[in-house]
Amino acid sequence: MRKRINLPDFILKYKIAIAAILVLSLIFCAGVIVASIPPSSFPRNVIVRIDKDMTVSEAALILEEKGIIKSDFFYKIYIRLLHNGKGVQTGSYLFDEPQSALKVAYRTAYGVKNIEKIRLTIFEGMNSKELAALLKKNLPMFDVVNFLVQAKADEGYLFPETYFIDPDVEPSEVIGMMRRQFDVMVKPLKEGFATSTRSVKDIIIMASILEKEANNMTDRKIISGILWKRLDQGMALQIDVPFYYILNKGSNPLTLDDLATPSPYNTYLNKGLPPTPIANPGLDSIIAALYPTQTPHYFYLADKEGITHYAVTHDEHVANKLKYLK
Repeated sequence: MRKRINLPDFILKYKIAIAAILVLSLIFCAGVIVASIPPSSFPRNVIVRIDKDMTVSEAALILEEKGIIKSDFFYKIYIRLLHNGKGVQTGSYLFDEPQSALKVAYRTAYGVKNIEKIRLTIFEGMNSKELAALLKKNLPMFDVVNFLVQAKADEGYLFPETYFIDPDVEPSEVIGMMRRQFDVMVKPLKEGFATSTRSVKDIIIMASILEKEANNMTDRKIISGILWKRLDQGMALQIDVPFYYILNKGSNPLTLDDLATPSPYNTYLNKGLPPTPIANPGLDSIIAALYPTQTPHYFYLADKEGITHYAVTHDEHVANKLKYLK
């Protein structure tokens, strides 16, 4: 036998439920309105840092402590509704005027930092140590120690270019953008790399040498042909530029003790290429390493004006030394 519904009781419960929903809706709407109003103590010209892998809750706590938002509840709701729920974006955010929790959530969800980027030009032939010094000079907060640790494996692939960088950029972000630029710039050379008898690693090592050995495309391609020929014939490269990399000597003249330094980068004591690139080459040097000019020459030197002179025999090379370097 079916139980009869007590209509008055049902109506009463229905009305109570509706009333509860209305009350909760009013509370929620009131909360939304309150959340849309910036805190009265909202600070001005404050920079808030959101670190890598920080959770939404952790970011909300920092923003609340700084007086940027009144409560983390609505902020976290907004964050989860914005940017497909991807959470907060790493970086430093400038808050120079009062903003609602919704606007704060929007900015941190999409990475709208409102901090002016710094224009920085990385020159061809800079190695990671020189690059670190340049970054530190222009970005006082930059973590040089971590950069040098992380950049070691990417030496040669940090493409020289003009970049626009956040003042508080992380080392991994700098390395990432330079590696991505390298991939973009060498993409047209993909077929050349694929058909070359040299590995990409060896080509980049050679390019880093050429970047230091010559200052124009013609000489780089000729020197490339000379150095590849020496390698193919089992000769030692006997070049000086790797010593500047391992000894950090800048442009100071090398001594006999320098040339005797026991190192895998010593191309007088060891045959073959150095184990890694010695600089970050530009596109011209990479092209020169990939497409060398074949000549009968085995030797070369640059005079005091930077003009390169070539020789087929060692005797001719010695004569050039006496003529152009003495």
